[in-house]
Amino acid sequence: MSTRILIVDDETDLLEVLSMNLDAQGYAVTTAASGAEAFGSIQNQKPDLILLDIMLGDMSGVQIAARLKNTPETADIPIIMLTAKDSETDMIVGLSVGADDYITKPFNTKILIARIEAVLRRAFPPQKDVREILSAGPLKIIPAARQVLVNGKDVELTEGEYNILLALVRAGGDIRSRDELRDILGPRVESEDERIVDTHVGALRKKLGKARKIIKTIHKRGYRFNA
Repeated sequence: MSTRILIVDDETDLLEVLSMNLDAQGYAVTTAASGAEAFGSIQNQKPDLILLDIMLGDMSGVQIAARLKNTPETADIPIIMLTAKDSETDMIVGLSVGADDYITKPFNTKILIARIEAVLRRAFPPQKDVREILSAGPLKIIPAARQVLVNGKDVELTEGEYNILLALVRAGGDIRSRDELRDILGPRVESEDERIVDTHVGALRKKLGKARKIIKTIHKRGYRFNA
């Protein structure tokens, strides 16, 4: 059964574009142009994820998110906030009521889809993750336990460092740009200096010690996993 996504936005053109792109990715898409329509749609069929605009005509996306997250039947629905606003206050408010991610308009559709996939993986981890072990030389990653080992010894990483390492390993040698890696750090770093990824990678290499050479810098392009 296709993953069900509800898009709540009062911009007709945006609803059409998002619906088309998400449908092409195999998602089952439902749309709503107001908070009232959104609640009616959710009552009719519970979605697996909601893309929720923060500025609607009848009520704010923050109010909707707060109500959904405080209702037992809908509290587990992942929510990604969509908004034209990019102030730190809007970001904090959206996340404080329980939103799982936050992206500002205008946005790249590919990046949005990547965010959707990341949120869905966190909300509905595949069963194979229970036994999955990623190994390369002295490095071992156990995603289900969020554990990283080098030569059998635990390595303590920050969330950002871990996410970058896992993304590079899963890429299997493909190059990941700084923009792609910055996106996986989450909405809290969207407005930070573009070298934030380099800072994370530098700290990550230091912690990996003898395994640090598995992260290779590709000049002017980004980073890749060097097995």
